[in-house]
Amino acid sequence: MKKEDLYNGISGIHPEYLEEADSYKTRKPIRWRKWVAVVACICVCCATVVPVFAAANNKIAYELLYTISSSIAQKLKPINNSCEDNGIKMEVIAANIEDNKATILVSMKDIKGNRLDETVDLFDSYSIHTPYDQSGGCSLVEYDDETATATFMLEIEQMNQVLIPGDKITFSVREILSGKKHSNSELEKIDLKNLSVINKFKINPNIRGGSGTETDSLEQDYIQLMEPNEESATVLAEGVTLTGYGIVDNKLHVQVRFADILVTDNHGEVYLKNQNGEVVHCQYNVAFWDNSETDSYEEYVFNLPIDELNSYEIWGEFWTCNAGSIKGDWQVTFPLTD
Repeated sequence: MKKEDLYNGISGIHPEYLEEADSYKTRKPIRWRKWVAVVACICVCCATVVPVFAAANNKIAYELLYTISSSIAQKLKPINNSCEDNGIKMEVIAANIEDNKATILVSMKDIKGNRLDETVDLFDSYSIHTPYDQSGGCSLVEYDDETATATFMLEIEQMNQVLIPGDKITFSVREILSGKKHSNSELEKIDLKNLSVINKFKINPNIRGGSGTETDSLEQDYIQLMEPNEESATVLAEGVTLTGYGIVDNKLHVQVRFADILVTDNHGEVYLKNQNGEVVHCQYNVAFWDNSETDSYEEYVFNLPIDELNSYEIWGEFWTCNAGSIKGDWQVTFPLTD
């Protein structure tokens, strides 16, 4: 079976069968030969089905083929330097290679309203497809208020196989976040000179992550987390609420709830600052979900002598966005140049 036949065969499969095959892809790895056999079998079974290459569901066909062979998928992917969805136009401005790095500039312009601003980001919803294994990232480099256009830079690091001029890159985006707010101030609601000993703890918290020196013990139920005190909760910023603080095992614990993080990307940190302005970060922090897995509680733990805490100030730095994201389906495919 030639690579073109494989691609056209996948593209001619009815979406129902593509979605079923895609579900198998997520269950366990399948060897290349087995995938070819599966696809060939499906192609024979669906030979009479009307091709759906131009349909939106062809995205699944592309993803399936990319799983089988990224180089074939990229060679056969049509070039499309711009696209539009939900009133947002995405366009490739430049794409070139220098030494072992490929650099791409992509713009996103709001052509129907004023929904973008200088805080815009892609909410970790983007993906970069290349012909070979690469590592890459995306960052905002400029926002033009007059044209409501944001410019992002993609940087792709070469790995085992280097990219060459003519290789095609596919860049996709699902969500755009804008209207973010940043705050960094002293948390005056917390009295470090009058700290209570905590005796109510969360039972079987649904932990979603953490960082620091103690988080290796999370699965051993070693770390005690405070039961959120919603009755005495204090708003620190829009979408950020203080739900408890006090002493646990001779350590200061501070707990904050970030609202609707999968939509707002609300996040931040709590830290201490001494009289000389030197910052002391927490020893570790642990995050766990609320019952609906919508809000996230984050608990910051500081390992300082209790009698020294009254010489510190406690601060919070938060990034919030309560307007929600702009959803869409943006995808461009373009060749690299020298």
